Amino acid sequence: MASQRDVEFKTYDGLKLRGTLFPAGEKKPCVIMTAGFGGERAHFNPDIAAYFQKAGFTVLSYDNRNLGDSEGLPRNEVDPELQTRDYFDAFNYAATLPEVDPKKIVYWGSSFSGGVVLKAAALNKNIAAVIAQVPFISGEWVSRTVKQPPAGLVLERGHAIATGQPTMIPSLPDTTEEITNGTSKAVLADQSTIAFMEEISRRGYTWDRRVTVQSMANTCLFEPLAYVHRIAPTPLFMVVADNDTVTGTHLQLEAFERARQPKKLQLFAGEDHFSMYYGEALERNVTTQIEFLKETLHL
Repeated sequence: MASQRDVEFKTYDGLKLRGTLFPAGEKKPCVIMTAGFGGERAHFNPDIAAYFQKAGFTVLSYDNRNLGDSEGLPRNEVDPELQTRDYFDAFNYAATLPEVDPKKIVYWGSSFSGGVVLKAAALNKNIAAVIAQVPFISGEWVSRTVKQPPAGLVLERGHAIATGQPTMIPSLPDTTEEITNGTSKAVLADQSTIAFMEEISRRGYTWDRRVTVQSMANTCLFEPLAYVHRIAPTPLFMVVADNDTVTGTHLQLEAFERARQPKKLQLFAGEDHFSMYYGEALERNVTTQIEFLKETLHL
């Protein structure tokens, strides 16, 4: 197994975020990554990190606040605004490591964290590049398409304060049958989730597949689309699946159009949101990302 070690670093507000460092040698380019909505760094990210590490990139993969091994309350709450700021702290930490060239640090995110890095890159001009894989783009779009009106999210906030117990909802269904028969109340219950859940089961991944209801309130207010034009002059690479019904292919293409140069798009035909995480599609996907970074960073 390739070398790796557990690490931790502090955020501006004093939390400890815990992660894994995949070193590729001394003073190497570094890719900083986190998982998608409610996910943990142990799920799929090690596979992706291994590709980068083999290609000569050190990788810092960490659990977002409130999730996995990282500190933060309420537990299992997804907060993209704070996750954005945590990427700043991850950058500052990575820049101190002997395995990292501080002038060649890259933000990487996928799905929900793909939206987070788009916003983080709008402010942090110290990074060398940003890669957004099937990224989340628009909370406004979510608020218009969810089954339940967003107004109830505000009332639930009051309930959480009064009881001290935030209401939880599933991030993924318990079974694929819930998707096929339309009974799932999970955040991610698209038809394309079925194959993804089967892959999760095959790998034996386990975690608390719940998030707070306020995670959805935070999501509805999160708008990477409003920031994407501010990423330039940092080089942007967007990876988009042409059948993405989770974060919306059309929204991702709109975001790419709004982004300014330098930018590059990789559109994968015949792929959906989740197929990009494993198997042959993952290999093709990460190969294009590595090629982009080698060209952009002059490696």
